[in-house]
Amino acid sequence: MSGLTEQDIAGAVLRLPALPNIVLELIHALDDKDVDTHTLAQKISYDQTLTAKVLRLANSSFYGMQSKIGSIPHAITVLGFNSVRSLVLAAAVVDTFADHASGDLDHAHFWKHAIGTALCAKAIAAHRSANQDQSFIAGLLHNIGRLVLATCSPLRYRDVLQRCAQHDEDLLAAETHVFGIDHKAAGKAVLEYWKFPATIIGTLVSGQVASPAQGDAAAIAAVADAIAYALDLSGGQYDRVPSIPAPDWDRLALNEAALQEIFATTETQFEEACAILGATGKA
Repeated sequence: MSGLTEQDIAGAVLRLPALPNIVLELIHALDDKDVDTHTLAQKISYDQTLTAKVLRLANSSFYGMQSKIGSIPHAITVLGFNSVRSLVLAAAVVDTFADHASGDLDHAHFWKHAIGTALCAKAIAAHRSANQDQSFIAGLLHNIGRLVLATCSPLRYRDVLQRCAQHDEDLLAAETHVFGIDHKAAGKAVLEYWKFPATIIGTLVSGQVASPAQGDAAAIAAVADAIAYALDLSGGQYDRVPSIPAPDWDRLALNEAALQEIFATTETQFEEACAILGATGKA
């Protein structure tokens, strides 16, 4: 079975649903220190569905605010623009792909795991004094390449899932066997297409030598991914806990007390976040 070419991956990326323009603007502003938050807040507010989800998240246990947040500008004032942007990206990405069919890949379970990973990554970042908002985004998109592979060839992705089930094989290894690449490489292609900054794209490559900041970000995403699987948050039939590269685990140096707090925070916020983002699905 021949592997995927760059043209195959590019074609699959183009067949994915298009993100809303406001989301693309927010992505392109991730590295912009002089971003016009007032204009972007107005544009977010024009999308009533997106605004409603963002405000529900802002008023949920996710932040534990004492007073009600009633508008996007108010949310930016209280939470900060970066936090609101991460909530908008989460709400829009999950909503955009909600009805996107790609073979045997269960989208409800996929997004439940993605949300669990995002929440866990944010909790780990808090312990590391790292960027919680970027960690949340990186966790949410850490496995986005699975959608690309499943879009490329639903039949091949069915083979991937069957290999995982029948041989108890690691997902990345099964994907490489069937497609010639894994979902990390495919994910890099889609994040580059959406013009995410290198700080986010770099989180797909873990266990390798990197700058302290980028290395932490990649390690957080990899460890959060494994923890979300270990907690069985999505309940997916083919879920397997991936191995964590030793350099990533050693870099974060999370002790037992920190891990217990991360587990508790993730599990406490998970169901509410899935309900608000529309990723509940059927168990």
